[in-house]
Amino acid sequence: MAVRTAAALLLSIVWISGSAPAGLAGEATFRCRGTLHFGDALPRAATVFVDLSRGEVFTPDCRKYPHLDRYCGGALLDVADHSYQFGGALSRENTKFWADLYRPSRILPASTAGPATEAMRVLFLGRCEPVHTRRTTPLK
Repeated sequence: MAVRTAAALLLSIVWISGSAPAGLAGEATFRCRGTLHFGDALPRAATVFVDLSRGEVFTPDCRKYPHLDRYCGGALLDVADHSYQFGGALSRENTKFWADLYRPSRILPASTAGPATEAMRVLFLGRCEPVHTRRTTPLK
């Protein structure tokens, strides 16, 4: 419970302040598991990686569902705490965020500014936990 609350609180603090608090730079990347809600399609179970220091999201599930075809990465728009209580049961979800996912367009022509992109706004509801980075140098 404390880990869930801390992760949600950190997401909120970082989003409000615009940067990670001192000493938590390594905890700025989160693995989120839950559901993506988009367009008129049914919500889909997905894993989303959130990099708070860059304000970016990435989902490896973009190849899993036809609705998400090539919408693999994008920009984080808004983050909020999310939980609900029904009777004595408290939800496991601790995070809600909006993001725009982008993909190269196969329909729109490229311009002088670069390739055209298509955007899709998604709502994520689920559970986020910090991703711990692995050391790249061997310990002595």
